[in-house]
Amino acid sequence: MKKKILITFAILLTTVTVFAATKNFTISSSNLSFENSKKQAIKQEFNKDYALEYKIESKEDAFEEEIISLTKKVTYLLLGEMGEAEETAEEYYNRHQEYLEMRYAPNIPLDETTASGYDETSQKFADDLVSGISVPSLFLQLNELDPIYTSYGDIRITSVDNGIIAMITLPNVKMKVENEENQQEYTREKTNLILYYYFKELNGEYKLYYLLGESTDSLEEYMANKTSNETGNTVNTTDEYESDLRDIYNFSKVDNLTQSDIDNIINKNKANIMILNSYYNNYVVGTANGIVINEGLVVTTWSFIEDSLINAQYITIKDANGKSLEIEGIVTVNIDSDLAVLKLTEATTSKSSVASSTNITKEDAAIIISSNTGVGLSLRKGIIVANDGYLQTSLPVSQEEQGSPLFNSNGDVIGLTSAKSLNTSISLSIPSNALQEIQAKFNEIEFSKIESITFDKLKEDYYYISYKEELIENNISDSKWKEYSKIGNVEETISLELVKANYKNKVVSLRYKNNISSYISSMQLATAYFNKLEEQGYQEISSSTTKKIYSNNKYQVTIMEEFDYLIIVMVKL
Repeated sequence: MKKKILITFAILLTTVTVFAATKNFTISSSNLSFENSKKQAIKQEFNKDYALEYKIESKEDAFEEEIISLTKKVTYLLLGEMGEAEETAEEYYNRHQEYLEMRYAPNIPLDETTASGYDETSQKFADDLVSGISVPSLFLQLNELDPIYTSYGDIRITSVDNGIIAMITLPNVKMKVENEENQQEYTREKTNLILYYYFKELNGEYKLYYLLGESTDSLEEYMANKTSNETGNTVNTTDEYESDLRDIYNFSKVDNLTQSDIDNIINKNKANIMILNSYYNNYVVGTANGIVINEGLVVTTWSFIEDSLINAQYITIKDANGKSLEIEGIVTVNIDSDLAVLKLTEATTSKSSVASSTNITKEDAAIIISSNTGVGLSLRKGIIVANDGYLQTSLPVSQEEQGSPLFNSNGDVIGLTSAKSLNTSISLSIPSNALQEIQAKFNEIEFSKIESITFDKLKEDYYYISYKEELIENNISDSKWKEYSKIGNVEETISLELVKANYKNKVVSLRYKNNISSYISSMQLATAYFNKLEEQGYQEISSSTTKKIYSNNKYQVTIMEEFDYLIIVMVKL
């Protein structure tokens, strides 16, 4: 039987390949696009009286392009050119000198009474000391590891009180690893390298104040250790994450928390913390956390609900004691803030105490209680790094911990872990003011009268919701299409109907409709395209069942599946 299935699948792929080769592809003849995305359209399914309006505003957009360019420049100065290009001694020296010139070096007030001749009590002296150590030292550390990178990954920019933090991920970096038996020999191993740059403004320019680097291997190792300790009905408190951010931030507020303070936070909130799992054929395909926001109402992330709509058949929920509860349905969502409100079949006897996030300041204590396994809970302590739209914390979180509550030292909820930033040293939480809007809205409605949509019904609507037809917005010129269409020979290798095409700022976005078979995923139908990219020298830097990323030194190509659509995004680096 298994052999027969494989043969059938091979025949289908052959048919698709023939179709791709003979299809007459004309980009200007497409005639469909969408007035709204599925995400926005699905909001219309819920009771309009339940609409949530809170939006997370961030100051980062105004200078995003400038800082992205600066981030790429510093990465080059720190690591050299992409690939394995040889560098002369002169080129290395010039790059090193230009890198050192990026250092934040303020004019320190003079003080003849000190040994250094400077005012050693001034903030400028302290800042110069931090940058004078961190900036050159990381260059030397990375130089010893001799990293080879071939593309830029995700770049995230966030503003802090007196500067900007830029995070850049470099996928599949090859770094030297010493042979344990013979330290004179080394091998190269692949890892994802994450670099954090802290820029401060000096004389109208952003300068490098502090930076650190970490591999995802170290974070994965920490998460694995934490996972092994999440058992039973107790909250594990032994797995502390030693953040390198202690070099530049004051952790005294969180360090001064006593065991009694921690016990109070746990006892005050344990009953309101929920663990959600989504299943496909009795296998867990997604895990998230949530909190009881009102009696019988649980808030988690919209990202988890959306992933479940795509990949799962149903969602289960249980409390921290392992008691299974039943979900009646989804009440409302706030896609802009990444929140979803679920209704249980029965009201709970308690709800979370939510504090305002408005007055939260840098270096305040931040405590997270979460489940990484879907089985038990663990607690970690950290600090607020910045309150700029999202609450930025020194607490790394995994995919499975999205929706977990963030507490202050009094045990009040101040945020909900966002899915926007995962597996990095600085994570983001949705501010509690967005949660207060939910509490205020449903405090006025009797629990039995709160309407909800079942998961099955929402899943059906999410897949089959209708859209208005309109002419395609196609602004790709012939010259640009001639350039980008060579990537993977997209006209010959994609067999699907092109329904939307756009070009802006060196980015081409293509949307194809899978009108061939509902039994074969759009990603499977793009197999010929993947093969052609690899033939052209593109490297696969990320892969899952619904998303792949390829890159060379000139372009990065992202291919992803959204229901019965295939989306291809080509970015010129």
